[in-house]
Amino acid sequence: EVLHLIARVRLSKYEIAQRIFWHGVCGDVELGDLDFLIQQNEDMLHPPNDVPDSDFARELARFETMQRERRSSRGTARSVGLYPPGNITHLVKTGQSKDCLHGCVGCITCGASNVGSEYTPIQKENDDFNEIEISPTLWTDHFPNRVCVEMERIAESFGIDTTLGSPRDC
Repeated sequence: EVLHLIARVRLSKYEIAQRIFWHGVCGDVELGDLDFLIQQNEDMLHPPNDVPDSDFARELARFETMQRERRSSRGTARSVGLYPPGNITHLVKTGQSKDCLHGCVGCITCGASNVGSEYTPIQKENDDFNEIEISPTLWTDHFPNRVCVEMERIAESFGIDTTLGSPRDC
C-alpha cells in the first residue's frame, strides 16, 4: 500500500516536507480537519486509477509480478503462524510529555522520536502479535537502551532495586 502511494505522489519530497512543516508545525490547520486533509491528499497524490508512468511504477509492477509468482509457487504450506514465545509484557504508549524540549525533539525528527513517551505494561497473549505495525517510532521504540530505561522505570514503580549489584540472581 505504501509503495502504491509513493508511485502516486505528484510533489517533490521538499514540497511535501514544506506542507507538513507549515501546516503541522506552524499549526495553521487543526489536524482533525478531515476536509482539509482530504484536499491535501488530492493535491499531493495522483488518483489511484491514473498513476503516471515512471521508473518507480514500472519497478513496482515488476516487483508485484515476482511476488505473485513466488506466492503461487509456494502453494498453501506457507501460511504458518509465527508468534513470540514465553510470557509477554507489552509496553503500550499511553502518554507523551508536553514540555518544550520534547516538543522540539518531535518537530526536529518529524515525529520519529519517542523521547518523552510514557508507557504502561500490559500482559498479552502470544497470539495477540500476529502482525507487525509500522509506526514513525517503530525503530526507536525497540532500541535496547530505550527498552532498558522503560523496564527499569517500571521495575522501580514496583519497588524493585535496579542498581548494579542489587541482590538478584537471574
